Amino acid sequence: MMHWYDWMTLVIVVGGAIVQTVRGSKAGGMGLPLFEAGGVVVAAVGATAFTHGLADLIHVSESVVLLALFLALSVLALIVARWLFTLTALSFESLDGLFSFLFGLVLAWTVAHMVLRILIMSQGGNGEIAAQMANSPVAREVYQFRTWNALIQLLFKARLAPEFDPDQG
Repeated sequence: MMHWYDWMTLVIVVGGAIVQTVRGSKAGGMGLPLFEAGGVVVAAVGATAFTHGLADLIHVSESVVLLALFLALSVLALIVARWLFTLTALSFESLDGLFSFLFGLVLAWTVAHMVLRILIMSQGGNGEIAAQMANSPVAREVYQFRTWNALIQLLFKARLAPEFDPDQG
């Protein structure tokens, strides 16, 4: 059974991927969605890394700090992405639509993950979303990266993955 946050997550992922596909086509290259996706992923990692320390320093709720940091870093990342695209005009011509969609999927997945993370933080560990995550097919996948982790484990078993252990950082 899908919950409201499954539908919200699905709308973010599908809508974001479609928007980025159109933007890549209109921009004349898949470089814009590539740079934007990379920037938003870096913004998510940076916001997550600095949230706890900054929240303690300024005595504000971690969910509020995470939201503010993610928004600020994402805006900065989108500005830098636009600048990088104007410098490179990166394009694969006929494959721009496909790559724009894939990079749009990365960007939208990251945004959906951060929305879920912020909602779970604001509700606490026993809130509605955290408590029912096991029964939420879409939200669980976006939040926990289960398929990605299973694929990486399979590649390690087949010895096709890079030679590092993700569990040891």
